[in-house]
Amino acid sequence: MRNLKRTLSLALASVMLVGMMSVGASAVNASDFTDADEIVNKDAVSTMTALGIINGKEDGSYFDPTGNVTRAEMAKMLCVAINGGVDPVLGVKDTPTFTDIKGTWAESYIEYCAANGIIAGRGNNKFDPTGTVSATEAAKMLLGVLGYNAEKSGLVGNDWAINTNVLANQNGLYKNLANLNANTLLTRDNAAQMIYNALDANMVELNAAGNYTTSQYSYTGTESVVTGTERVWVVKIKDSSVNDAVKALDGSVYNSRQDAIDTLKDANGGTALDTGKYTLEQKTQNVYGENTVTKYADETMGHKYLSLITDGDAVLTDVEKDSKGTYTLYMNGITTKGQYTKVEGDYSNLIGQKVEVLYKDSENVYGVYASTDSSLIVESTAGKVEAVKNGEVKIDGTTYKVDSNVTTTALYTGKLIDGLNVGGNKAAAVKAYDNDDNGKIDTVVYVPFTAAKVTYVGEKSFNTDVNTNVKFEDVNAYDDMAKNDYVIKSDAANTVDDTDTYVLAETVEGKIEATKSDSVRIDGTWYNYVTSDPDTDLALDSTVKAAVLNGYIVKSEVITSSHELQDYAVIVNTDKDINGEQAKLLFADGTTKVVTTDVKYDGTSSRANVGDLVTYEVKKGEYVLTKAETSDADKAGFDKIVANTYANTSGKGKIGGESIADDAVIFVKDNAGKFSTMTGSDFAKYSSASVKSISNAYANKDNSTGYNSVVLAYAELNAKVNSITSNYGYVTSAVSTTKNDDGETVSSFTFWDGATEHKDIMTDEKVSLSKGDIFTYEENSDGSYTVTEVDNLLRTAIIAYNEKNGDIRFTDASLSDKGSNVNAEITDDTVIIGINSDDKAGVEGVVPTIAIETDKSGVYQANAYYVMGAGDEVKLLVVDTYGNIPAVDSSSDLSGAVDQTAIQDALNKYTDVTLNANAITGAASVKVPAGATLTVSDTSASNALTVEIAKGATLKVEDTSITADKLVVKAVSGSTLVVPNGTLIGDAMTIEEGTLTLTANGSGMKAESSDATVKVNKNVTIGGQDVLNLTGSAKIIGTDGVKLTINGTVTSVSGNNFYDDKTDATPETATQGNNYTWTTFQESGTSTTITGWLKNA
Repeated sequence: MRNLKRTLSLALASVMLVGMMSVGASAVNASDFTDADEIVNKDAVSTMTALGIINGKEDGSYFDPTGNVTRAEMAKMLCVAINGGVDPVLGVKDTPTFTDIKGTWAESYIEYCAANGIIAGRGNNKFDPTGTVSATEAAKMLLGVLGYNAEKSGLVGNDWAINTNVLANQNGLYKNLANLNANTLLTRDNAAQMIYNALDANMVELNAAGNYTTSQYSYTGTESVVTGTERVWVVKIKDSSVNDAVKALDGSVYNSRQDAIDTLKDANGGTALDTGKYTLEQKTQNVYGENTVTKYADETMGHKYLSLITDGDAVLTDVEKDSKGTYTLYMNGITTKGQYTKVEGDYSNLIGQKVEVLYKDSENVYGVYASTDSSLIVESTAGKVEAVKNGEVKIDGTTYKVDSNVTTTALYTGKLIDGLNVGGNKAAAVKAYDNDDNGKIDTVVYVPFTAAKVTYVGEKSFNTDVNTNVKFEDVNAYDDMAKNDYVIKSDAANTVDDTDTYVLAETVEGKIEATKSDSVRIDGTWYNYVTSDPDTDLALDSTVKAAVLNGYIVKSEVITSSHELQDYAVIVNTDKDINGEQAKLLFADGTTKVVTTDVKYDGTSSRANVGDLVTYEVKKGEYVLTKAETSDADKAGFDKIVANTYANTSGKGKIGGESIADDAVIFVKDNAGKFSTMTGSDFAKYSSASVKSISNAYANKDNSTGYNSVVLAYAELNAKVNSITSNYGYVTSAVSTTKNDDGETVSSFTFWDGATEHKDIMTDEKVSLSKGDIFTYEENSDGSYTVTEVDNLLRTAIIAYNEKNGDIRFTDASLSDKGSNVNAEITDDTVIIGINSDDKAGVEGVVPTIAIETDKSGVYQANAYYVMGAGDEVKLLVVDTYGNIPAVDSSSDLSGAVDQTAIQDALNKYTDVTLNANAITGAASVKVPAGATLTVSDTSASNALTVEIAKGATLKVEDTSITADKLVVKAVSGSTLVVPNGTLIGDAMTIEEGTLTLTANGSGMKAESSDATVKVNKNVTIGGQDVLNLTGSAKIIGTDGVKLTINGTVTSVSGNNFYDDKTDATPETATQGNNYTWTTFQESGTSTTITGWLKNA
């Protein structure tokens, strides 16, 4: 049986669905009219316009739904309706039936309807074509079309209106017109609805006895007959622990035992299912065939005049959107093909109901609407549905009767849930229907969803805390999505177009005023929790932001706990003045303040000390400081005290194994002793190696998910604070020193942020910035600025940029050879700052510009700095209009723990880098770019360091003893290698072409190449611990008269000219313990001249 799955959340129907009646593929739709928003009966108008029965007003543009219908217009509508939806060619009488219709536009329509007993005049032989029509008059005309005789049915005389209304109601002509006053004038909108209702009404005829009978028509159909029997195997699942795919096979039927076993294996992930978890029952069942028979059906107005068929005996089970934007409807679990295809309307809001379908054939559907046999018993949520007992169920506290064959239409991929066990998220919408008009629930529709929080939004994709790298082109998403939005996601399997769909969730924000065991009151409204065990410890005064759906909190975060975060601070410094003991405090909002304290806080007598996280209270104007609680979460004001560990293995760090809330307050102290605060989202971007220690960490529980999130922590970093905000500045003035209002020494300067010049700002402390420096900043509440020089700034050349999609390509800057490329993306969040590095000024309106290519193809001048953000996103781009941006700084000392990325970043940024190789945290492979020098001291006993020296770059190796195989150097033409006993490459020897690889070999070096030409420029000795291994086309040559002493091992190919003496021009193998001179000589006894290495006697 086909799964009843695809639909959007019933609770979100007003946002995500258009419940509009649809018509044939080529028809005009109600939405095509310019006044479509005024149309109430959209189903009816769409159908009537599609059938050609009703059109727009005279210019065809406006439907004018509230305009009144004239008698002439009604005559035309009925005339077209009973002529198959075609405006017929009609004649007129020489002497008109009515004296006031001669020459009017509707004369022929009026004559036709009068001749067929459908309409009558208003007395005095007049029709009154421009007069308006009441609903009762329109009903009388429609009853005439249905076959009712006016005199026989009492539709004339004094009681004609009463009799007409009774008969009209019996035939359903006033259906869906609950607020209609039959005596008032009929609007065009309501006229469409009445004719629409009439299409499904039965035609009648008078029999010989003078009584009305329902007209019938015959058609050729089929009936099922038994043609034989067959033996089949039925699967019965016994073990409830199996997966959903296996559970779905319970009751499935197979022609052979092996087919059943193979299917169970596939559902079990390819592993044979344990026979103890299921049984196979062999049964005999009938085999059916079909016979062609003549069948009869009640004749309706729609069928008789428009060839329309009404199918009113099927439950809509599925709606599926096709590639052309039309829909397929599945009725009563049809498995191979939709019963109705190419339907233009989305009727997924009717899934689970018995519906009536108005159609000509399977590809021409003119209307779908709920059957009169189908009624909504109750609409609620999954959390309010109790278990079925004795044929009854309680929903939202009210008891309802349940049919024995009740099914839950679980709208997701999997087996239909038995009974009313909807399970799942309590906030999921539930609708219960009675489709056989017996007052009992027989079908329940359940709509699952996922609540999530948006954590990143780019131009092409976004992330949530549930799904990452979601591409906008692959999903349905609302416009203007922003970071920190709460969203409701419907999985692709639950939507009509098989596409994940995201809508913006309703949110509430406020203080918790009261609590119950399963709910809280926020700003006067009670909300239930979706979890069965809500956080009862949450204090009443906590302020929360929550996503709500159907009265439930489905996602939430604590903004402020009852023990508020602003009660915490870090002691930055202490001092004493005339007013007594003082302390400088850094507060949770990032501001600092010098306060008078009750005692000296110096760490004695268990008091807090400089650098401690404290809580504070003010007594008689003095601050009383208490060390932050480290053992009792209740005293600390949080749900949990988290272990003081930090790890980042997935791009988003965790403290003590707990996620860090995006808006968490993190106090930090960097390796320069600077104190600051940052948000949790910024802190979580630090690598594991960047965080030295965690002193304090506290978490609260998210009641909607049951998970803890760190909301407050205090950390120490291994490096300078990297402000990961998007506030960047470029210093455009000299940096001066001044005093603030507290008498502290601070700095003042002017800077450019890419759009605005900030003149003479004052920092919160003295900083080491100069004109032309780039920094991050936060503006404090007191007007001061907290600034940090950017230490992950990369110097580059822009070599490609696509403004349409933001794609950008960088390369190593100012190289004497081609550099490596970096592909990245400029997004709406990228900060672009234009500068002129020559006069160190800001430049307005700058966009990424391609760098100037030098006279060497593929080599560019540096024209930008950049900082990378998440993924391929560029966080900051500084574009130099001068076109030759200077090196960021001169030197960097990597003495602490570093990895490959940190080393390469330093080499790209600084001209001189010093590295203690013993501190590398893993095997590393780096490239020294042109113009840079890498000095390596010590080596790691466990982690190998591979260094490629580019042309124009230098590697200095300081230690005389290097652990075997832990230093590998790849030198190319134009590179320099300096070892403790002198310059090895670049002075004594040069590489003319190719690459020479040198590997640490105990206290010596092993040099290997298969393509290099090495030239000896000075006397060189290959030491006893050294190895020279030349293969392929590699060779070693020299300048005239230089000596090569071989105390180590040399392996060389025949192309290397080593000669034992002058008597034989055939090259020999160089041997250990000998020395050679590069010279030109004549072979003894011949005229052959030879240049090569001649062994010295």
